[in-house]
Amino acid sequence: MKKIACLLMAVAMICSSAITLPFSKADAAVIWDGTELKQGTIGKVTILKDTPLFTRSKGKIVKVKTLKKGQTASVFAVTKGYYHLYKKTFIKKNSYAKFTPVPKDVQYELNKEYRTVYYGLKLNKKHRYTYYDVENGKENWAYKGTAYGWDVWTVNGDNGYAYRENKEWMRLGVANSDFIFLNIKLPLKKGSYWKDDLYGVHHRVLSVNKTVKTPAGTFQHVIEIKDSENFYYYFAPNVGLILTVDNNGKSPKRVFELQKIN
Repeated sequence: MKKIACLLMAVAMICSSAITLPFSKADAAVIWDGTELKQGTIGKVTILKDTPLFTRSKGKIVKVKTLKKGQTASVFAVTKGYYHLYKKTFIKKNSYAKFTPVPKDVQYELNKEYRTVYYGLKLNKKHRYTYYDVENGKENWAYKGTAYGWDVWTVNGDNGYAYRENKEWMRLGVANSDFIFLNIKLPLKKGSYWKDDLYGVHHRVLSVNKTVKTPAGTFQHVIEIKDSENFYYYFAPNVGLILTVDNNGKSPKRVFELQKIN
């Protein structure tokens, strides 16, 4: 953790390109009936007879093209008289088009992909954690209690670290000190970006739906955060930090990893 703390102190411009690291699976596309669903999809229409596709231009309804019999299109909204499709286009609700809503189980997965995370990044006080730190080796974390609004954790029985989570931030620092080395702006969603209010480090949320494997198990719906020092942080909901990766070398290196949770 010392190495992470030092590196987080430096300020650099964030690298906008994302990579797929070998220990984590890329976000699984939500597929329904052969179609990859986009955010906001509520269903689809199947064209039963050639029907015109419209848009609005300067207050007037204008025909864009004709959708042919057998075509399908994703629906993002249904209003009186119309099915709203892609790029602000729409078709009339009539016997020429059959609407099928996205099933609840598929909608659940789609919502996971684009959900907003409001809390659940700090460690769970009900558990004990065993981590492997690349510099310090095996670390056993145990909840000690609360001090000044911070959850205090011992490491191998000695002074350790402290977490604090509210509506705006999740912070991690050294217990019984003023030193904070990880600041996560809340709430989070895919694409969220912020500048650390203490050290100026830049962060971006790459995913809220990763599947990540560590010796402690396989975790789903994991939040992936990249900072401007090319470090990646992985948080499992209601578990906390499960992995930190340094991607500054020739290949990604796990520098802090959850080994066991009790």
